[in-house]
Amino acid sequence: MEFFLTLKEIKKLIYKGDIDIKKYLGQHFLIDKNTRNKLLSFAELSKKDIVVEIGPGLGSLTEGIVNKVKEYYGFEIDEKFCKFLEEKFSGYKNIHIIKRDFLQTDKDFWNSIKGKFKVIGNTPYYMSSPVVFHLLKFLNKIKLALLTVQKEVGEKFVGKPGSKNYGPISVLLYIYTDTKICYSLNKNVFYPRPKVESVVVKILPLKKARVKIDNEKKFFEFLPLIFSYRRKKLINVVKRIFKINKDELKNELIKNSISPEKRVEELMPEQIYEIYKIIESFKTGGKDGNVDRNK
Repeated sequence: MEFFLTLKEIKKLIYKGDIDIKKYLGQHFLIDKNTRNKLLSFAELSKKDIVVEIGPGLGSLTEGIVNKVKEYYGFEIDEKFCKFLEEKFSGYKNIHIIKRDFLQTDKDFWNSIKGKFKVIGNTPYYMSSPVVFHLLKFLNKIKLALLTVQKEVGEKFVGKPGSKNYGPISVLLYIYTDTKICYSLNKNVFYPRPKVESVVVKILPLKKARVKIDNEKKFFEFLPLIFSYRRKKLINVVKRIFKINKDELKNELIKNSISPEKRVEELMPEQIYEIYKIIESFKTGGKDGNVDRNK
């Protein structure tokens, strides 16, 4: 059954008052079916799959998903869209529309369903990074994530040391996933037409993290701090933020084969974690670079 809405049909719904477009929520609807099909091809959907869609809106992606998968869960906060989707897909038994912010999902939801999820979303641009940080909490339940995001944000996801795009989220995605930009989207495939370029990003959780993090919560909190002076020399940044004796810190860095003269933005993720452990060792009274896991 054909449910894909054309631009003409979307405008008709708006004119009738059946839906509203809320610019503050970053709502942009996919209006090109060929683009939709290409986008979903990267998810490699099958009848064994359980899919979570973030913000299905008018169902342009949903229509290409529900026929191919075992179960579908769509998280939508707009009440009119929820009603529209429930009516539109009323004939499907495998579809569940949940009027709830995806960012509010907790372990009870993720663990309530057996098996792993594929997460798909044409995410509002302001939500892209929060969505990825949220997904990182539940990687053990995620098979893959396929997200449409602002180009600049996607480039941060795959940022490399030394580039302007390298930052905390680049480090975390490197440690826990294989992340790549699949392709770029033309602005004209959306309505309303966005002001920025978009890309499709595919995130595949690794079976084993590239770095074993002892205390993920503390490390996640550490990353924005160390990157707050990304262009400054490492030794000056650590001294300024963490108030550690410069000479003692220098000795520890050299002992761990890290140049004190390096800038934060030049460090490999593995080196950043070593620096985190060194700082933790100073905070807990030791200098062996080992984190006190019980603190």
